[in-house]
Amino acid sequence: MYYGFVLYLVSIMAYVIYLIWAYLPDEALISLGITYYPSRYWALALPVWTFVLILFIYIAFISINFLNTAPLDSFNTITDDYANIGQDLSRLSVIKDDFVPELHDIPIGIVNACLYQNIEGINDGQGNHENVDGDYFRMSHS
Repeated sequence: MYYGFVLYLVSIMAYVIYLIWAYLPDEALISLGITYYPSRYWALALPVWTFVLILFIYIAFISINFLNTAPLDSFNTITDDYANIGQDLSRLSVIKDDFVPELHDIPIGIVNACLYQNIEGINDGQGNHENVDGDYFRMSHS
């Protein structure tokens, strides 16, 4: 229940002890009864090494993510083996108003057509780009 407060007090005490060890001269430490302590080299080396370690971990995680990410021109950035692409889009026209369709991915052809083109028709999920008349997509240049 009070672990956070105890951790706060312990960290403040450790920081004060570190500052006393790092900045007081040897005579002052000996007069306080502290005769055995690490070299002052470690007062600077430990924080620098900790910073370099954190920087290395940060750069290593970014590098691992770059290595594990597919290139932008890879097909894997569009779909994968777990995609649930709607195969039968023709039955969507006969559904009722209160119908909630199953969750599926929209084929990339439909997404591109909706976002970047003014096209009559729809992709049926099989790669066929046909409209109601059976013709292939006709682009309207308006």
